[in-house]
Amino acid sequence: MRLSYRAGICALALLAGSAALQFEPAVLRNLVVDAGGHRLAVGAVKVPLWSAAVAQSADSLSLDNVSFTFGSTTYEAKRIEFSGISSSRADLEALFSSSSTEPMESRLKRISVKQILIPEARVKQTLGQDVQTTTYRNTTLTDVVQGRITSAIIEATGAETKRAKGSLVVSNGRATMSELDLTALARLYEAKAESTSAPFAKIYGAFAIENIDVTDNETNVTFKVGRMSGRDFMGRQTRDSWNGTFGLFTEMAERQELSPEDQARFFPALADLLDAFQIGYVEASGIEVNTKTKGKPGQARIGRVAYTGGTETQPADMRWEGFEFSDKENRVKLDGLSLTGFSFRQTLDGLRTLQGKSFDDLDPAMIRSLVPTLGTLRLQGVSIDGTTDDEGKKVKVQAGLKGFELTADKPVNAIPTNFRFGLQNLTMALPSNSTDDGVKELVALGYKTIDVSFLAAATWNEAASEIALSEVSFQGLDMGNIGLTGRIGNVGKDLFNPDTALATVALVGARAKAVDLTVENKGLFERYMAQAAKEQKTTPESLRRTYAAAAAFVVPAMIGSSEQAQTLSQAVARFIAKPGKLSVSATPKDSSGLGIAEAMVVQDPKDILGKLNVSAKVE
Repeated sequence: MRLSYRAGICALALLAGSAALQFEPAVLRNLVVDAGGHRLAVGAVKVPLWSAAVAQSADSLSLDNVSFTFGSTTYEAKRIEFSGISSSRADLEALFSSSSTEPMESRLKRISVKQILIPEARVKQTLGQDVQTTTYRNTTLTDVVQGRITSAIIEATGAETKRAKGSLVVSNGRATMSELDLTALARLYEAKAESTSAPFAKIYGAFAIENIDVTDNETNVTFKVGRMSGRDFMGRQTRDSWNGTFGLFTEMAERQELSPEDQARFFPALADLLDAFQIGYVEASGIEVNTKTKGKPGQARIGRVAYTGGTETQPADMRWEGFEFSDKENRVKLDGLSLTGFSFRQTLDGLRTLQGKSFDDLDPAMIRSLVPTLGTLRLQGVSIDGTTDDEGKKVKVQAGLKGFELTADKPVNAIPTNFRFGLQNLTMALPSNSTDDGVKELVALGYKTIDVSFLAAATWNEAASEIALSEVSFQGLDMGNIGLTGRIGNVGKDLFNPDTALATVALVGARAKAVDLTVENKGLFERYMAQAAKEQKTTPESLRRTYAAAAAFVVPAMIGSSEQAQTLSQAVARFIAKPGKLSVSATPKDSSGLGIAEAMVVQDPKDILGKLNVSAKVE
């Protein structure tokens, strides 16, 4: 009996001891760190009983009722649990010390923890009159080494923004992040940049977010993203630190209108902050947008959107893939869109150098300095099936575009020196009830649809002081082809000068050096002749012979009877008599070219033709 009694007492003691070991007494309470601009408060710091009992550093602890305020943003967590702590107790206490003058970056570097668990965290942010509250559930931070988090997982996130009218609700599923550097982030918030060329620091390596859902109750719009991911997010300090810059934005957000003095402060700070980010890559897939506005419901889908940041060896690139939009009367489809080689460097540098000026004080030269570089924009596979309003009538529109390209880069004083614009296979069904004169004329010629392509390309060669018009062309199915090339010399850098007087002088001094023109009939000429013959009650063949004979006399009367004029008029007459392909080339007799100013003041075309060597042939 005595043995059983002892065993029972031991068992009870063991249970009591185990419970006591799990009890967490508070070793610190009501900690507050207030360092101008941000405030950290901790209700209690708790450690296991056995650690407190032997006064040793614990390898685990918990924080209760934690809050961190940064400007108009407050972060709150009822409990944060740390386990596998390898930092000393002094390092942990220094992290929450209210009297420490040591930068947060240095304190974070001494923190190493195996795991941090946050069951629930809440962030409240005020932006003007809008209040946003975000809740993060089941956050796990793993392998924190010297303030750098190897991986972070958030199981679910929900946010609500309350506005004057309606609200915006955002939610998403599991979110992951790797290589999050808290020390670098702390440095960005606290430290001011010593120069605008400060190096970038990696903030995190990669992230992924699943099932993003956004609902705007004011506009009745819902937005969904199946998955968003990215990598290599970099950052650097701003002139007033991120803390100071965000504080300025909060101040400006409360104002109805920015005064000239406010603009002089705001725009350089905005440029500074935008230039403080660098993203390696980010993409989103499975995007859906639905609008439920009364009377105008619509849906849009995008298969994928991606952005690749520019580096010294590759240009920035942005692209959309698989875009579709539809509503009650319209359907639009776009296979792909890309924008490559764009740059806001000139814009950011220009905003930085406003030197206390507002937008109202800017001269044309300064405004031009803010223009970004477009790069190359391309679209592929565009189709439209819908309606449009034509003088009060609804007209059916069915159109397609195989490809579109616009290149405008290599700028000099914000003016592109490399330009290319092209449309490939623009197709459209011609509505028979259209009131547009051009459409009515094409329908009268017997066209039910059109299929046309166009290209214009020009480049400035600084070394040769020359603009090469490499191609201006038009092709129309069952219509014909037109092509033009040329060169303009004596074009120096002053042509792109912001001073319009200097630019005008440079333009006047330019000299045309060569022009080549080709015209090829592919059916338009026959259609025109058939229509004209019907109106004149004759045959197309008879009318063509009449026009050809007239050209042999009319053209010389207009441009003279010189050898060049005779060559040109005979070629035009032969082309009318038997439409095929007409090629005309012209070069100035003066090797330096034909002056643009000289051509502009000539009264009679015969005088210009006399200064040219002209060749023409018909095939």
